[in-house]
Amino acid sequence: MLVVGLTGGIASGKSTVSRMFADQGIPVICADELARDAVRPGSDALEEIRSTFGEDVLDEHGGLDRAAMARLVFHNATKRKLLESIIHPRVAEEQQERLRRLELEGHRIAIIDVPLLYESGWEKAFDLVIVVYVPAEVQEHRLMARDKISREDARSRLDAQMPIEKKKKLADRVVDNTGGMKHTLDQVKSIMEELEALAHSKAQIRADSK
Repeated sequence: MLVVGLTGGIASGKSTVSRMFADQGIPVICADELARDAVRPGSDALEEIRSTFGEDVLDEHGGLDRAAMARLVFHNATKRKLLESIIHPRVAEEQQERLRRLELEGHRIAIIDVPLLYESGWEKAFDLVIVVYVPAEVQEHRLMARDKISREDARSRLDAQMPIEKKKKLADRVVDNTGGMKHTLDQVKSIMEELEALAHSKAQIRADSK
């Protein structure tokens, strides 16, 4: 199976591109959804988070208070890494299980949507990485409009991520999302053709090696 990472920057339109790939029939696994499931009430991960960070990161129902957790780790790299050390291994385990099931079902390609792929050092886990790109000034403008926040707050959020230009340089494929929906979809379809060819080649190499 060809395993593809999909990432981008905040407000770059990654979720839109993810849906486009799904609409083309490619299964998409969302790492954020896996992370949310990993810390569901009653989970081992949530209990470890509570014992590590205290009761203040839980909401009134005993679930994870994401806003409180974000405030705690946003500007503290040590605490952020600690949180990641609790969540990431569980996400990786579930991710591998889902990939195994998809391969058994006959899928030759799977896309994993990972917002902080490069920041988390996950790039080597994929056969190739697609970055959804818009210039930083477009990110800033879209983020301000989407979340109704100030320019200062938008820049603070952008500064917490790897710059989009660096992600673009690291990418194996880029979807430029600065144009209209048709322009973006045309790029997705073009990349889809490449992925199909790569998946076929990978399957052939595996068959020949047996």
